[in-house]
Amino acid sequence: MANSQFSRRKFLTATGAAGCAVLVPSFIRAQTRSSAPIKVGINLPLSGVFAQVGQNANIGIEMYLESVNYTIAGRKVELFIEDETVQVTTGVAKARKLLESDKVHALLGGVATPLIYATAPLVTKARTPFVVTVGGGTEITRPSKRNKYTVRTSYNIWAQSYPFAKWVAQNVTKSAYIFCPDFAAGKEYAEAFRAGFTEAGGTISGGSFAPLASPDFLPYVLKVAETKPEAVFGFWAASAAVRYLKAANQVGINRSSKLLLSGFAADYDTLPETGDATVGALSMHNWNLDLPNAENKAFVQSYTSKFNKPPSYLQLFGWDAIHAVAMAAERIQGDVEDKEKFAAAFRGLRFASPRGEMIIDPETGDTVQNLYVRETVAGNGGLPTMKVIATLPKTVDPYANKT
Repeated sequence: MANSQFSRRKFLTATGAAGCAVLVPSFIRAQTRSSAPIKVGINLPLSGVFAQVGQNANIGIEMYLESVNYTIAGRKVELFIEDETVQVTTGVAKARKLLESDKVHALLGGVATPLIYATAPLVTKARTPFVVTVGGGTEITRPSKRNKYTVRTSYNIWAQSYPFAKWVAQNVTKSAYIFCPDFAAGKEYAEAFRAGFTEAGGTISGGSFAPLASPDFLPYVLKVAETKPEAVFGFWAASAAVRYLKAANQVGINRSSKLLLSGFAADYDTLPETGDATVGALSMHNWNLDLPNAENKAFVQSYTSKFNKPPSYLQLFGWDAIHAVAMAAERIQGDVEDKEKFAAAFRGLRFASPRGEMIIDPETGDTVQNLYVRETVAGNGGLPTMKVIATLPKTVDPYANKT
């Protein structure tokens, strides 16, 4: 997943000329404009702690576009790719460039919750559809920050953590410790898990946070282990998940306690480095490698044949985000220059995804999708795998209209 796969701008030749719209009738201008490329901006991290997140999501975007010959609604696609770095100041500057200088028709991006929130006013001012591609910050689809230009195809923290916590309390244990990274998404995950777990009759035995970029989680995990928790819930992802799980394995807390994880910590991008550290853990995710639907079989086969390894949720997130752009553009026959009509076309979308049916709620702009509870099992002479043990259908934010 090296950055060399992606140029800062990837230009694709469009059929027809688009530079002769001066002093011609309006219907000819419309025809000329509609033959120009659909410009899609991508603002994901390609460096820093979440570099592999953005790099792999970009691969999924490219995979989908390759499957449709880089053509959406009869128009070629032109990608403008930036590195949002997860830093709010940098990410906002990159988003502003894509919207104001490159004048993209749609913006894909959003990993860090604060950056998603900071991007919303920009897309509202530019009246440009913004598809939250990876992040799960809840408020972007609640009344406080909801806007008609922003939709989400990734996941919602509360739509994951809250129903998973209730399921754990009802089926696994009534006592759990919360250990999450000390940043916005980690705190949202902790809050949502606490709410769901206690409402289902569970008790939180303790909680703590650790800096996301800490090079060594061992001191923090040792303190968690000292409390002898029955179970430990944690939201971790990418390289931070690897460091956490290695520390948990070193201390032995993954054997003395039941690990409860976000699917991002137990997935095919982290397994090569974590090995058996997650065996026996329970995790929740909106996708699993062996889901039996036709779209997933084709997606997995396509990626595996190209890269000689299984995909992760990251490529899937990129795939579904650009798929939503394609569906919305098709809905309006490619007239993406009509910003209001294009933004409205995302609302109420339904399409088949490798993770199952995807719905974009017409009111909130949030994704409605299944949640899969998975158990990590030892591999047969290879890496562990995740086995789906329960499906929670069509999960949503329980407080979507909370003000």
